[in-house]
Parts: sequence; C-alpha cells; structure tokens
Amino acid sequence: MRALLTLLALLLALPAAALELMPTTLQLPAQGGRAELWLHNPGPGRWQGQVQVLAWDQHLDAEQLQPSDRIRVSPARLDLAPGSTQRVWLLPAEPAAAVGEQAYRIVLAPALAGLPRYSLPLFRGPAATPLHARLQGRVETQASQPALRLSNAGTLHGRLHDLRFITADGQSTLLTAGLAGYILAGHERRWPLPARADGYAGGRFQARLQDGSEVDLAAADPAIAASAPGGL
Repeated sequence: MRALLTLLALLLALPAAALELMPTTLQLPAQGGRAELWLHNPGPGRWQGQVQVLAWDQHLDAEQLQPSDRIRVSPARLDLAPGSTQRVWLLPAEPAAAVGEQAYRIVLAPALAGLPRYSLPLFRGPAATPLHARLQGRVETQASQPALRLSNAGTLHGRLHDLRFITADGQSTLLTAGLAGYILAGHERRWPLPARADGYAGGRFQARLQDGSEVDLAAADPAIAASAPGGL
C-alpha cells in the first residue's frame, strides 16, 4: 500500500506538458460573430487556470495590457485533465461594429505555480485584406545602441517574422528567428539591434510575412518607407 501511495504521489507531482493551442492568433469580425480557441492537454499532468482578456496597447518601447470586459469568454475557468480537449468561446460584449481594429491578449493564467502560462493575440476588425499594415522604418542610435524603429500608418496590425539585415553586396544576417513581434495599427515599435561595424549603412531590413512572402521594411537611411502586402 505504501508503494502504491508513493507512486500515486509521484504521478500527481508530474509537471503539466505544454498545452496545444489552435489557432495561435484569434480574429473576431468587426460586427458580431465569435471566435473559438481549442486547447488540448497531452499530459502528463493536469492544467488548471482561468482565461483573462486584456486590452492591448503599445508604446515605443513597451507593451501595455489592461483588464477588459469588451470580450466575453466561455468557459472562463479551465480544468484540463491529461488527454482532454476544451473549446473556449470568445464573443464581443458589444454587438455594434468596432471602430478600427481592436487588439487584445488572451491570457491562460495557471492556478498553480509551475504550470505554463500562455498569451495569444486577438484582433477584432476586418480580416487581412488589401487594407494592410503600412510600415515606415528608420535606424536610430541612442547611447551607441542602434535600433530599428517602425511605424504602422495602416488600419491593421503588422506581424513580423525572421527579421534580417541584408548588406549592399547581398550578405544576409538573421537578427531575430521566428516571430519578431507585432506593430498595432497606428502605433510605433522599436527593436534593439546588435552593434555592427558598418552601422547598418547601405543595406536594408527584411522580414517574412505570415503568408511566407518577404518584404523590405526599411533601409539604414531615415524615413524610407515600405508598404507590406495583406496579411502582415
């Protein structure tokens, strides 16, 4: 009996594996509609927690998140046993059409320390269309630290993957592998850059879009603009 209790205690103490989430970016129509998030717990442990909705704003060098009641969640509390799957509904609290694109973060906050925490973007507004993110970029230097500053004058958010710098002679350096970050509509963001002997002079920056295509973002000269195709 003691051995059985010890085995049971060890099984209960196993950490939860990472939840499988689908999709990883959520979209709500501008008017009405709903979105669904599917969660699967492959085990070995149980994942318990709650779903939080945070309004998402950006400053030049920081993200700002505040609790919001404009998106309703069902269920708000989660208890996923190993091997179980759960669907979470996300519905706008207001049926009227949103003005512009609204940005949120959907946070899966664990009840117990040690369980993984998740944060997913949710956008309410038109899906990716020819009305795309419009980006302008330039290189800045502050206290000897170079940075890429991008502004989004478009009506939709921008999403950057695999940010790289390409020199005038075509040599490519990967600066950020995978997701580099988001730029919300009407906002600016700044990415610190590793120092280079050439100061990023004479080259250009490039990123991959969610559809797999690539776009030039900015050259090292100030205020050189690039307009990204739909879906960035």
